[in-house]
Amino acid sequence: MNKQTVMISGAGGLLGTELIAQLLKNDKFNVVAMTSQKDNLLTKYKDTKVQVVSNELWTKELGDVQIDTLINCAFPRSSKPEELAQGIPFTEKIVNESIKHGITNIINISSQSVYTQKDKPLVTEESFVKPESLYGMTKYACERIVTLICEANDVNYTNIRLASLTGIDFDVRMTNKFVQSVIKGETITIQGGNQKISYLDVRDASTALIKLLHTNSKNWQHTYNLGNEESFTLLSLIEIIKNEASKYHLNVNVDITEGNDNYNNLLNSEILYEYLDFEPSFNVEKMIKELFKRKLLED
Repeated sequence: MNKQTVMISGAGGLLGTELIAQLLKNDKFNVVAMTSQKDNLLTKYKDTKVQVVSNELWTKELGDVQIDTLINCAFPRSSKPEELAQGIPFTEKIVNESIKHGITNIINISSQSVYTQKDKPLVTEESFVKPESLYGMTKYACERIVTLICEANDVNYTNIRLASLTGIDFDVRMTNKFVQSVIKGETITIQGGNQKISYLDVRDASTALIKLLHTNSKNWQHTYNLGNEESFTLLSLIEIIKNEASKYHLNVNVDITEGNDNYNNLLNSEILYEYLDFEPSFNVEKMIKELFKRKLLED
C-alpha cells in the first residue's frame, strides 16, 4: 500500500491531537495538521514529520503537496450563536478549497447532537434528524454543505455522527469532574440519576477513523454513527466511582436532587462497527480507573 497523506483540520483539538498521535505510529500515513494555532503546533511537532499549516493559508503553504483525505474536525466548541455561525462558512470554505486542491476523499466529523437528546429508542443512521440545540443544528447544516458540495464535484465523502467524546485530560466531562471532586473531598451533586449516557473514548474514536482510512472510499456510506454502545446512568456511574475510590480509601459524598431523567444520547453504531470490524476498547470502568490514577499522580 502506498502512503496516504491525511490532512486534519482542527488539529489542536481533542480528536485532532489523538488522530495525529496514532497516525504518527503508523508508517502508512503522512500527516498534515491544519490549525488556527500554528505557532503552538509547530513547537509541538517540531521533531516529527507532521507538516503544520494555517487555516487561512494552507493551500499556499502546501504548494504542490497532494492530500489524499481530509478529516475535518474543525468546529467551534461553543453554545454562542455568533461563534457557531462561523463554523458554517468555514466548513463551506475548507471543503471548496480541498476540492480545488485535488482532495478526493473527505471525512466530515459531525455530531450525535443532530438527533434528539431525549429518551428514545437507540438511534440509527435512518432515524429522524431532530437537533435540539444550536450546536446540533449547525452541525447538521454543515453535513448538508459537505454533502451538496461533494456530490456536485464527484468527491468521496462521509459524515461521521460522533458520540460525546471523553479523554483523560478532557475535564469538561462529568466522568472527569466527578473523579476530581472525589479526590478533592467535594460532594458530587446530581439531578435525577437515571439519565442514559454514553461516552466514546477519544482513542477509540481515532482508531475507528484510521481504520476507515484503510477502506475503499468509494464504498463509504454517506452517514455513519460512531459511538460506544455501552451506556450508563448517573447512578451507575456513581457506583463505579465509589468502587474505584475505595481502592484509594477515598470517600464519595453524593447529593441526589430531583431532576429530569428524560435524557438519552445513545447511538446505534452497528453499521460502522461491522464495516470496520471494530468495537471500542475503553468502557466506563477503564475510563474511571485511568482517571483516578492520573489525577492522583497530578495531585
